[in-house]
Amino acid sequence: MEKLPILFIFDFDETLSVRASCYPIEELAPNKEKLNLDDINHGYVHVHHCWNRRMNEVHKQLAEQGINTEQLIEAFRTIELNPGTAELFRDIHINNHKIIIISNACDLLIEECLRAQNLLQYVDEIKSNPVRQREPLIIIDEYENPLQTNCTFCQPNLCKGSIIDQYRNSNRYDKIVFVGDGDNDVCAALRLDKTDYAFAKYDEESETTYKMYDLLKNQYFKQLKTELLLWKTMKDVHDILKKKNIL
Repeated sequence: MEKLPILFIFDFDETLSVRASCYPIEELAPNKEKLNLDDINHGYVHVHHCWNRRMNEVHKQLAEQGINTEQLIEAFRTIELNPGTAELFRDIHINNHKIIIISNACDLLIEECLRAQNLLQYVDEIKSNPVRQREPLIIIDEYENPLQTNCTFCQPNLCKGSIIDQYRNSNRYDKIVFVGDGDNDVCAALRLDKTDYAFAKYDEESETTYKMYDLLKNQYFKQLKTELLLWKTMKDVHDILKKKNIL
């Protein structure tokens, strides 16, 4: 019987990307104060909780300041990826495994970023909020419509755990390796089985607290079925996978 491939699933913001993808977009604003980020963030945190709606408001404010779609896409292309991402993706591809990205950003942003660095060819699927309109400004729809209400870890517009369940139920993969950093990656990690691997971002020298590690270690460790592995860069992920003879 032919051996099944391993499914590698990556978060994007602050996992594959060095910093959150909203920053290079917001930095396009000629006048940062006119972006009204305080009001936008208040609506996101206290009203709708949907990241795509937050970014739609940012795009609208940028358009009012004269920033066009092509400038936004150029910003997508400049997003810096975590050191070691290219080498890891190539090794996964060479070994005939599969790469999926699950992100609360948007599909166009991820595609343009990876295409600019010649890495899109290694990615089998991108599960993210779809861009409905590009001109005269980019508008992002929810990945899940109607909005989900079952998962409290994830935002209403996208539950990473439910996507993982769909892949597992397809019975097309030997195991799943998930790599993330934030609180909405906890849901994904808790859906993994004992033969899978969960990688949580951790940097003991940094003042940053990465929610995935913090929550899994301190609140949900007993619910975690798989081994919890720590990473700082994609090179760390690659090295651990090689030591475990997964790659």
